[in-house]
Amino acid sequence: MEAALTEFTLFPQLPAELRIKIWELVPRPSRVVGVLPPASNWYRHYYRAIGSRASSGGGRPGTGSWQRYHYRYIVQPREHAIFPLLHVNREARDVWLPHFFQPSRHSRVSDLDIRFDTPFISYDTDIFTVFDGWPSRGIPVDAYRSPVILDDDDEPVDGFIALDRKRIKNVALCEIPGDITSFTGSVAIRQLPNLQNLTILALGPDSTYRPASLTSQNGNEISPPILEMLAVDIQRGSSDIYELPLDLVHKSPFLNGSRLRHAIAVSPSIRPLFRYKTFILSLLWHELRQKNAAEAIAASWWEYTEYLFEDCREEAQCPLMLSGCGGEGHTKREMMDWKASFEINYKLLYATEWKDELKRIGVIKHDM
Repeated sequence: MEAALTEFTLFPQLPAELRIKIWELVPRPSRVVGVLPPASNWYRHYYRAIGSRASSGGGRPGTGSWQRYHYRYIVQPREHAIFPLLHVNREARDVWLPHFFQPSRHSRVSDLDIRFDTPFISYDTDIFTVFDGWPSRGIPVDAYRSPVILDDDDEPVDGFIALDRKRIKNVALCEIPGDITSFTGSVAIRQLPNLQNLTILALGPDSTYRPASLTSQNGNEISPPILEMLAVDIQRGSSDIYELPLDLVHKSPFLNGSRLRHAIAVSPSIRPLFRYKTFILSLLWHELRQKNAAEAIAASWWEYTEYLFEDCREEAQCPLMLSGCGGEGHTKREMMDWKASFEINYKLLYATEWKDELKRIGVIKHDM
């Protein structure tokens, strides 16, 4: 018997119009693109705040060479750093190249050196991610300074620095770090006029540890503590992205009570992933109406989280000291019933080596 064909050898003989339509039908992969500082700088400056985790991976203090950039745009999954059709042949490249923005490998913006790990960026399909409110001066490398990254007089760096905000359609927000003011400042939701999709991005288990069982000895319950992957470690290896269905977001112990934030972050009241959606939408609702909403929430943190998650009265008064809040301002129902102009979804970004264990406990249902 003749061997089965593994490729369509007659493709070059098809009419050009048909070939072009076929090229155009090839889907682009889902990619996370976001700004991260050099891991060595981050660990040198921040290691005291995370204790033993700093010595568990390759980024422990005192290691790593001097970096020629302040921040880099990472892309995950790494295997999709370049869309394959850009290198298939000239015809495919001519079809797809106009769909991509080609940044310079190194850019100098606002006294910061920015590096891009991918030569091609898609404003249509890439998910531009804000992992944290990084300082606009870069991460200090002095290990003996305070582990607080942002000084009072240091503004957060633009989360989409060196990009065209007007063209961004897909944004992801990593779960809230300790400083919501800098985090919100780096997002600047008012300056994203064409936002279509907002992804709440959860991070998988700590990538600096070898994969292990995530269940207790009886095999029935998720066994805490489960340390999440630090955002800065996303640049260290290969990661996969998985879209989380809503039923899993609400029911999975891994995505809610058992999954622990790293020691830097606070906010246990919004730890369950579905609660984070409530929090972030309330923050954006205020931010789109009043500047400095993040500062107001930070100043009234406990009162505000109680208002969101504990007070069941629809007429409850918003505790924020902002115009339009308080006794004569909006109702809780008005805020909670807000329908954003963009779609909201959940995704999990996890180190590839954790895939089998995440599949075993039912967080990942199938291969992507």
